[in-house]
Amino acid sequence: MTNYYSLLAPIYERIGLAEFAAEITPRIIQYAQQNDWTGRSIADLGCGTGAASRWLTNHGYVTTAIDHSEEMLATARRLQPTSGLSLSYEKRDLRELANYHGSFDLVLALDVLNECSSLRELEAVFQSVAGILEPHKLFVFDVHTIQGLTKHGDHPERLIFEDPSLMVMTRADYDYDRQICAISYLAFHRDGEFWRRFDCERVLRGYPIQALATLLQRTGFTVNTMMTPELSSYELGRTQSDRVLVFANKN
Repeated sequence: MTNYYSLLAPIYERIGLAEFAAEITPRIIQYAQQNDWTGRSIADLGCGTGAASRWLTNHGYVTTAIDHSEEMLATARRLQPTSGLSLSYEKRDLRELANYHGSFDLVLALDVLNECSSLRELEAVFQSVAGILEPHKLFVFDVHTIQGLTKHGDHPERLIFEDPSLMVMTRADYDYDRQICAISYLAFHRDGEFWRRFDCERVLRGYPIQALATLLQRTGFTVNTMMTPELSSYELGRTQSDRVLVFANKN
């Protein structure tokens, strides 16, 4: 089965997989500024094809786009070359940023942390973020909730994109015991008179939101607020949401 990133990087934005990052980034920045955040230097972790990084750069922020996938970074560079801009791309493992030469006023991680395979790996990412974030500055990330990943499994097969040259279908299987959602992508791309078939899989792990809050405290953060993607308040054990945004300050 083809690597998820090598298959989807060239078509990632075309089929709508970057829409969440593109839409939520300006709202996150506006909310942060309204709540006394100031700064110019921002790290976009798991930047993918660069939807968030492009917005940040085009609005005057010194942006470092970080991802471990060379295919995603290559697409991001093509969509937004760095010439004349305060933008750089870095190929790095998000768990191993401690030796990074820079520091940031805000670290953003969108649509990436559910790919951590365990709480231990997630804790390593939080520790890594703490190492590059200035004291009292902001770490913002989102996660699909267990509720949200379960819903993916309720729609096992879907056609998510179709035009005359490309068709992409997904199949989602949710493992209730391991709280893992495996999303298989099947793509057919027209090449002249023929269609070429590609397939890959993305695995997302669900985490209790309280466990994330505990990990943040353990790694030197204070949770400011948790919100739904609509930026309404998220209350543990009470709010139903398929996705949660977390705003945390480094101590």
